[in-house]
Amino acid sequence: MLLTTCRMLPMAVLAWSMSGLGVASSVPPSPAATGPLARAAEPHVRASLAPTILRTPDGRRFLDVQFMIERGWHLYWRNPGDSGQPPRLSWTLPAGWSAGEPIFPVPNHLPEDEDILAFEGSLRLLVPVTAPASWSGGAIAVRLSAEWMTCKEHCVVERQSLGAELVEREGAMPTGYPVTAPAELLSELRGEGEERVLVIDASALASSARWFPDASPGVRFPSERMMPMPGGRIEIPVRIREGDAPDRRPMVRGMIVIDAAGGGRAFDVRVPAVRPAAK
Repeated sequence: MLLTTCRMLPMAVLAWSMSGLGVASSVPPSPAATGPLARAAEPHVRASLAPTILRTPDGRRFLDVQFMIERGWHLYWRNPGDSGQPPRLSWTLPAGWSAGEPIFPVPNHLPEDEDILAFEGSLRLLVPVTAPASWSGGAIAVRLSAEWMTCKEHCVVERQSLGAELVEREGAMPTGYPVTAPAELLSELRGEGEERVLVIDASALASSARWFPDASPGVRFPSERMMPMPGGRIEIPVRIREGDAPDRRPMVRGMIVIDAAGGGRAFDVRVPAVRPAAK
């Protein structure tokens, strides 16, 4: 099977089902790969679906998707930078059910390239779901089609299909996932025109803070690499181009991770780049 480098080149594609049958490539196989000793490539990442729907004390429900990553390989965060692709999930759910965007935990900077936000070893995604009012609480059957890019010296795109019957169970929200920012966390954009400064002040909450930017139309940060800022205050240059956003109203989005006496916490942050019109 032909494999390619990570950066901006066509990717080899691996596809298999839970039965382990079938490997497909996006590039034609070489003659050597079609001989009698040719073997299907083994996946570098395997996905699994927890058999339960997690219901947290605040009434939210989540599907639980876990990835086991081969040593030396990695998966990407929700903002993969210029060269990656985060896992993509497509659900088949019973009538009346709906699934939202997956919630990613706090990522790591790769030692060999600190501009890349990624996961090594394992990744657990929590997917919010909404049940219909008519649901009686019994088991439901779901199917998941997952696709992800995983990289080492080269990158491959792998796909896997899963199916399971799920039952609801109550439990606490796992730690390490972002939540809505509290009132004590202040954020604003300063300046006019394209060149702005994002200011996030978490000094009332933490002694140190780190910013992880999301990809957002019309918003460009100089790097995905953001060093911890002592004092809990962050000031980051950002370029705003209103014309690049579909509605001409760019939204600065990302995650701030703080280090406080009680441990690390993560919050989602959204800052409009265009001020609301005065009434």
